Amino acid sequence: MSNQVQQEKEQAKTLEANKKQSTSLSKKSTRPKKKLTKPVGFKEFETLAKEILEANEGSYYEWLHKQHQDIILNFNVHNQKQITEVANQS
Repeated sequence: MSNQVQQEKEQAKTLEANKKQSTSLSKKSTRPKKKLTKPVGFKEFETLAKEILEANEGSYYEWLHKQHQDIILNFNVHNQKQITEVANQS
C-alpha cells in the first residue's frame, strides 16, 4: 500500500473519531446556558472602585486579579478532597 493511501486512511479515521467526540460532547451539554448579566449599577461602582484604587496609587486590575486568586484558592481549599479524588481517577 502506498504511503499516500495509508495517510489518507489515517486522516479519515481521525476525522471520524473527531466527529464522534464532537457529537458526544454536544450531547453532554444539554443544560440551557445561563445568560450572565451585570447587576444594575455595576458599571458605576466599577468606575468608582477604579478611581479610589488609583487615587491611592493602586491598580484596579491587580486588585481584581488578587480577588480572583483568593476565590480560587478558597474554593480549592474547601474542595480539596473532591479535587484529589478527581486527580487520582485520571
